[in-house]
Amino acid sequence: MSTHDETAAPMKAPQDAVRQESPAQESPRQESPPRRTQAERRARAEAALLAAAARLIAEHGSTGVTLARVGEEAGFSRGLATHYFGSKAALLARLQEEALAEAMAAAAPERSGAGAVAELCAFARGCLEGVRNPTDLGRAFVVLGAEALAGSSELTAAVAELDERTRGWAAEVVGQGLAEGEVRAGVDPRAFALALVGLTKGLVVQAAAAPEAFDVPVAVGEAERWIQLALTGV
Repeated sequence: MSTHDETAAPMKAPQDAVRQESPAQESPRQESPPRRTQAERRARAEAALLAAAARLIAEHGSTGVTLARVGEEAGFSRGLATHYFGSKAALLARLQEEALAEAMAAAAPERSGAGAVAELCAFARGCLEGVRNPTDLGRAFVVLGAEALAGSSELTAAVAELDERTRGWAAEVVGQGLAEGEVRAGVDPRAFALALVGLTKGLVVQAAAAPEAFDVPVAVGEAERWIQLALTGV
C-alpha cells in the first residue's frame, strides 16, 4: 500500500502544479495588448498602402498603377486605397510628401541647433547619400519627378508644391543665418533656395539615370563646397 501511495503522489504532483501554474500561464492571454484604435488601424493601413504604391511605382512607373492594384499589393481589398485616398492623384501627392519627409529626416540629426551652412549641407548630403541604397520610396520619388517633367497632369502640381515647400524651408534657414551674421550680407534667401533645390534634384536624377557612374562622395563634396561658398563667400 505504501508503495502505491508513494508512486501515486508524484503522479498527482505535476497535475497539481499544472493547476497551480495554469493561471500564471494563461495570464499573458488575459493581459493581451489593448485593441488598436480606429485611428491607429487607419494609420497602419495607409502606411502599408503607401509602401505598396512606392514599390509598384519604383518598378513600373505610375502610369499603369491603379488604386485597386495598390490595394492588392498591400494585401488588402481592391477598394481600400480608394476609400482612404479618394483618387490616384491624391495618393501620388501623399506619396511625394512622404518621400520629401524621408529626405528631410536624413538631415534631421544635424539640424537641431546647427548653423545655416551646416543645416543646408546636411540636407544636401542626406539627399545625395540616399542614392547609395535607395529605398522604394526614394526611387518612387525620382520616378514621379521624372514623370512630372514630362507633363503628367496628375503629378506636376504636386511636384511644384513640394518644391516650393522645400525652397521655403531653405530660404527660412538662410534668413536665420543672415540674422545671426553667419551668412554674408547680400545673399538672397529665395534665390539661394531656388538654386539649392535645382542642384540637389539635378544630381539625384543623374544618379538615378546612371547609378554605377555616379560618384556620391564627389557629388556631396561639391554640393557642400557650393553651399559654403554661396553663403559665406569662402
